[in-house]
Amino acid sequence: MRNTVLTQIKHRRLQLGLKGTDMPLRVGLNRQQYGKIEKDGNPSLGTLDKIAEGLDATLMLIPKELMRQVEQLLAADAPGAATGSYPFGTVMKETVEDPWQDL
Repeated sequence: MRNTVLTQIKHRRLQLGLKGTDMPLRVGLNRQQYGKIEKDGNPSLGTLDKIAEGLDATLMLIPKELMRQVEQLLAADAPGAATGSYPFGTVMKETVEDPWQDL
């Protein structure tokens, strides 16, 4: 799971056109701390929250049974959505109307 979060952090940074050297100022960490986190770190929840804010994102727990639907929604909004591929390697094939209706 940790690698998934770290992969998503890096992907979001790249999506925003930010360099790794841009992030420390955005999240309130020094360059060495941030570099270690993105490489293979084990950030605390507080640090993840700071990183999410710096990436104009939100941390969220998603029930596993709804994860595919959430990925489909994200893929629909992602650049390259016409190809149907989600940036984290999952291929999306259908669209979902409202994945939150069961919550």
